[in-house]
Amino acid sequence: MHRFKLSEILDKIFLLVAMIVFAWVGMRAVIGVRQLDSIAGQGRPLLSELKVNAPIYESEVSEVKEIVWSSPESQSRGEDWVFDVFTPPVIYYDPNTREFAVIPPTGAQETFVDGMWAAFDVELLEVRQKPYKLQLVGYAGNEGSYIAYFEKSSDNTLVYLSVGQEEGDLGVRLVGFSEQQIEIRNEDDTPVIQSVGVARLEDFESGQEISLTNTETKMFSALEAKVRLLPARLERFVQEGSRLELRSGDYLIEDLSAQPEAAIVTKISKDGDQRISRTLTPTISNETMPRGSRQEETPSSPFAIRPRLPSSQPEG
Repeated sequence: MHRFKLSEILDKIFLLVAMIVFAWVGMRAVIGVRQLDSIAGQGRPLLSELKVNAPIYESEVSEVKEIVWSSPESQSRGEDWVFDVFTPPVIYYDPNTREFAVIPPTGAQETFVDGMWAAFDVELLEVRQKPYKLQLVGYAGNEGSYIAYFEKSSDNTLVYLSVGQEEGDLGVRLVGFSEQQIEIRNEDDTPVIQSVGVARLEDFESGQEISLTNTETKMFSALEAKVRLLPARLERFVQEGSRLELRSGDYLIEDLSAQPEAAIVTKISKDGDQRISRTLTPTISNETMPRGSRQEETPSSPFAIRPRLPSSQPEG
């Protein structure tokens, strides 16, 4: 006779209880769904159909007054140093001249735009270090009787001097001249011995002795700008403080910057009542490199030297 174990009886009891619970849960779910259907079928008035006795208020909108801000005033540094709230100027520092240049806010310089006053008849072509007033371009003769000839930086005319002679217009005297053998390197890096003339000038204005060679251009740290005057398209070299008198007005060179190349120019009306300033940049991309290959960086000395192409003039 088969005997049931207690564990088997307990398993059957648990199974029966689970089936009863499952059936009860299913019945409750069916009853809940039917109740939801009955609730959804009842008609209820929409909110828009209900009459709401609520007071109506009209909002008061304050009148918006237009605020006119006054134009920013120039700083004590200069007329173009205008610090606007949203368009501050761009300030550059030139390590060679140890000076700052400023680009005024956009729109600050467009004050007058009618008639001849709107014309700005100065174009910037280049900003560079100012070359020395004389450049040695060649020499002739022998030791003790050399004649050196120089080129004026202002008009490229030649000046011939022997040791001890003065050039009164430029305020210099040739105090010494010698010929030296200098080793240079060609483009293929081969060494070549070249004869170079070295002239020593006494500059009366600065009180200094200047050394010049016929293979290099003597440069100063002071800046000069090459500008074009319209409509004649004449080219001039100007410095800070230079004043150009044209038909459309007078143009004052306020400031020059080499990094980046820029010039602040102020146009002044003939009666002096109107002034407008602009920051000019070169109209043509200028990537002027030192003439020669022995110097790649611009020296910071006040008597900087830039290599120059060999002169076409004959040498002694």
